[in-house]
Amino acid sequence: MDDAERIAREREYHNVRFADDSERETRVGRFYSAIRYGFDLYRRRVREEARGRRVLEYGCGTGSLAFDLSSEAGQVIGIDISDVAIKHARRAAVLRGFKNVEFAVDNAEAMHLPDKHVDVVVGSGIVHHLDIPKSMSEVRRVLSGGGIAIFAEPLAHNPVLNWYRSRTPELRSVDEHPLAVADLRRMALGFSSMRVTYFGLVAPILGLLSADAKSESWLTRSTWWLDQMLCRVPGLNRYAWYCLIELQNG
Repeated sequence: MDDAERIAREREYHNVRFADDSERETRVGRFYSAIRYGFDLYRRRVREEARGRRVLEYGCGTGSLAFDLSSEAGQVIGIDISDVAIKHARRAAVLRGFKNVEFAVDNAEAMHLPDKHVDVVVGSGIVHHLDIPKSMSEVRRVLSGGGIAIFAEPLAHNPVLNWYRSRTPELRSVDEHPLAVADLRRMALGFSSMRVTYFGLVAPILGLLSADAKSESWLTRSTWWLDQMLCRVPGLNRYAWYCLIELQNG
């Protein structure tokens, strides 16, 4: 596969998506809401690590997480392959008066940032769009010694999810690839440590039931508790929808 062609396809896909993502949100939004507790954990870990430090949001989209971090981090840099997303993010930053947030169009597999430039790299739903060895090499390069990378990424092993994916190709780019256990191992290469927290094994059922996960009803709380328990079982946890990945730089 030619990298330039793949990157061009990803840029075009995300430009279209960020221009109008309403249809995708209508179709899958309730399922992401059903596993919100996992994304809440991701955001909490990011906030904990970001305090007073220089943060890179890797695949920032329109920049919402970068904006959330602006009051805690020393500086936030957001990059994305989509010039449409960066245009929106820059406009929002100006309108909201953020002084320590900046955005740039960049290739996550060959960034323009200097070596050891940031203390924290964060990203949600980005690594599975990338060449893993190239992207992780770049993450290690731009991270300072002792820095940390935190990602929330979809997994590849659940047959029900894969059945749905095969029938809804319009919801994803042709080159993306949910992560297998072997991909997690490849991500860990070169880092001093890796911690993986799985989520979304039974919780997506809430989306099928149209349960209002935003209300955190007894059903939602009970399902999230069960989900967390099952996602701690070795071998079973690989069938979760998502995982939180924390990589420590040496």
